[in-house]
Amino acid sequence: MQIPPSSRKRPILVTGFEPFDGMDANHSWDIARAIAKEMGAEEAICKLLSVDEEGSKISSRAIKLGEYSGVLHLGIAMDRKRVCIEIVAKNKYDIGRIDNSGRILSMEKIVHGAPDNIATTLSRHVIDECIEESEDLVLSSECGGYICNETYFRSLNSVLESDMRVERRPLPVLFIHLPPTDLLPLDRQIKAVSDIAEAISAPPSMLVVGALLRDSSGRILSCRRPPEDQWSGWWEFPGGKVSKGETLMDAVSREVNEELGIHITPGEEVARELYRYEDRTVDLRIIDCGVIDPDSITLIEHDESAWLDREGLNEVKWLPADTPIIEAWMANGLP
Repeated sequence: MQIPPSSRKRPILVTGFEPFDGMDANHSWDIARAIAKEMGAEEAICKLLSVDEEGSKISSRAIKLGEYSGVLHLGIAMDRKRVCIEIVAKNKYDIGRIDNSGRILSMEKIVHGAPDNIATTLSRHVIDECIEESEDLVLSSECGGYICNETYFRSLNSVLESDMRVERRPLPVLFIHLPPTDLLPLDRQIKAVSDIAEAISAPPSMLVVGALLRDSSGRILSCRRPPEDQWSGWWEFPGGKVSKGETLMDAVSREVNEELGIHITPGEEVARELYRYEDRTVDLRIIDCGVIDPDSITLIEHDESAWLDREGLNEVKWLPADTPIIEAWMANGLP
């Protein structure tokens, strides 16, 4: 099922839980309400979930009905020190836990016939960008075996079963575990969660720089992303995201130093491309960074590099955002 396009976009759902295990309050609900208020009713709706089987099914039913364009679940975990982005839900319970309805969890699977594990449907690129921008966010692959995990698994399984999509990408569903407020103040938790909620609501747009580096023969440098990367095996210009407050020149100098271990003197912008991926829009700017000695570079974030002349530019598999620039250079010559 396809959720309507952005012109008729539906809000995202942000959920929190009621108190459990004798607690007087559960600040996941406070944060859910704060996020919904901040974003406005057209962008986000919040719901309080009961800590029992019925509560764990509320979001999964709404997903199958196509009511929302994304889901962000919030829950507390007293043993966490930072805001934890859960990247996987497991099809199992913790044995012996009792929920608010008195149900005793057993060895049974949450959904029979479903996979043992389901990964978040929110783009890993988007998650990584959010983490990079916040010192309070961290990845986690242990969502537990209580109602948090049950709710998360049911929601993700509903996306799979109904093939629910938003503008061709799977409907984004994410669970976040929140630490106690005495370890991380509530306002910092709200800020960290707010940034992720915005990313779920709309694919982010990011300004990116790439470095045009040449050797003495006029060939240009291309670098391959390593096996652990989401775009493993694809080639790109050295570079990366422009941080808040940075100029293009500052950003490309920093990125080249971080990725190649060298210092360069940026020149002028020689190409740009606005490219929309399924999960984000990239505004790519290519900066001429002059001639360097190939022996001076050290690959820090890539696993291979290649020096390419105009006729050989298409010998490697360039990232989609880079490809239109490469095609133009092959047709018209290097800048």
